[in-house]
Formats: sequence, C-alpha cells, structure tokens
Amino acid sequence: MREYIALFKLRIVALLLFVALVSAIVASRGELLPGRFLILFAAGALASVGASILNHYFDRDIDALSERTRRRPIPAGRVAPHTACWLGIFLVGVAILLSSKLNYLTSIYILTGALVYVVVYTIWLKRRSVLNIVIGGTAGSCAVLAGYAAMEGETSLAAVLAALLVFLWTPPHFWAFAIVHRRAYQQAAVPMLPVVHGDQRAARLIMMHTVLLVQASLLLYALGYFGTIYLAVALLFGLGFVAFNARLMLAPTKIWAWRSYKFSGIYLIAIFAGMLLDIVFKQA
Repeated sequence: MREYIALFKLRIVALLLFVALVSAIVASRGELLPGRFLILFAAGALASVGASILNHYFDRDIDALSERTRRRPIPAGRVAPHTACWLGIFLVGVAILLSSKLNYLTSIYILTGALVYVVVYTIWLKRRSVLNIVIGGTAGSCAVLAGYAAMEGETSLAAVLAALLVFLWTPPHFWAFAIVHRRAYQQAAVPMLPVVHGDQRAARLIMMHTVLLVQASLLLYALGYFGTIYLAVALLFGLGFVAFNARLMLAPTKIWAWRSYKFSGIYLIAIFAGMLLDIVFKQA
C-alpha cells in the first residue's frame, strides 16, 4: 500500500482539493452544503489521484533515467505498470460518474483537468516543448472551474478569473523547481525552460509571470468580487512573491529557486484563504 500511495502525489492533490473547495464555498457565498462539498471532494480526490498514477505510468521510462526519480515505484519494479495504468483509469472513471451527481459541467471540468494533465502535458508536451508546463497549467485551473460549477452550474467571469490565477501561478512554481532539479531534467531529456534556455532566462520569465499573476489577483478586487480582506492578503503575499523572484532574477541560484518554489505554494494557499476569509466575514 505504501508503494501505491507514493504514486498519488498527495501534496499536489491536497493543493488542488483546497482550491476546488474554496472555489465552491466562494461560489455558494459561504452557504454550507455538506452533501455537495463531499461529492466534490471525493470526485476531485479520485480524479487527481488517478491522473497522478497515470502520470507515473507514462513517465516510467524517463523516470528510470534520472537520479531523482529512478527509485519511484514503477521504474524500480515495485509496482507493475499495467496495474498502475488500470487503477488510474478506474479512479478517474469513478470520479466522473460521482461528479455527475452534481452536474455535467462539473464532470466536464474534472475530466478535462485529468486529460490535460495526462494526455496534453505528460504524453504530448512534456518531452517535446518548453511550453509544457505553461499549457499543462490549465489542468490546475480546471479544479477551480469545477469548484464554481459544482455550486453555480455555470462558468461565471469570477470563476474564469480565479482559474486564471492558478494558470499564471503554475509556470513560476514549476520553473523554480526545474532550476533546482535542472540536472535531473537533463538526464531525462525533458525540455524544461531552465534546461533549454538557462537559469537566467528562466528567472526573468518567472518574474514576468509573477507580475502578471499579482495583477490578475488584484483584478478580482477591482471588479468587486472580493473586499478589503482579500485585497490585503493579495497585496501582502503578492509583494512578497515579487520580492522573492526579484532576488532570484538577480541571482538565479538553486538556493533562491528553492525559496521561490516553497513560497509559491504558500502564496497560492494564502490567496485562496484570503478569498475564503473575505466571504466568511461578509456573511458574518
């Protein structure tokens, strides 16, 4: 069981579930709907875990080439590839059926997120294009769209703007990680941005995406979707993220790339927590 759990990528799954559930609470204006939240949580968890297992399955050959990943369960021979493949497909299938109890739009977004991560990112772009994580970032955006759709039954402008935050956040998050683990990506011949264009250019593009991200976060306040609590959080953590990546741009070292990577996770959690707090205090 421990070997299968290692295929789940639980930290990524937890982050996706967090943004999906916060999006659902925001869409419901803080109204407690335990049944719908539980279905969304279960469907999102199953789809994310299933997609993560399929990612491990399709990456098993390049995982075997890298020192960082060669000890993962499938390339190390501790989990049979065909077993992992069918388990991943089964879990995604159950997630789609379960989410259909909410509405079909939620099912579409959950399925789209899984397909983008597995087919578009893992199978197609990861080995072929430096834009792999840019386009693959739409998988995370689908978690936000699914959260809104579960409560609203439609795709609102607020949902699109919140999903845009995850889309813009994904490249600087993973490019910083790629700077730290550039040698591992080189060993596997994966064309991540730092491998193809170097750490300095990667750091500049990280900074550019970060500025766009902070601007997009403030747009949600400017359009009236959130109030001063959200604004304070967005400004505080946005400026902090910009400061980290400005330092990375000046000195694109592994140490600062790792600090940027760690803070980026804190930033995303803080932004969605700010949305949640803003809605809760508005309803209080």
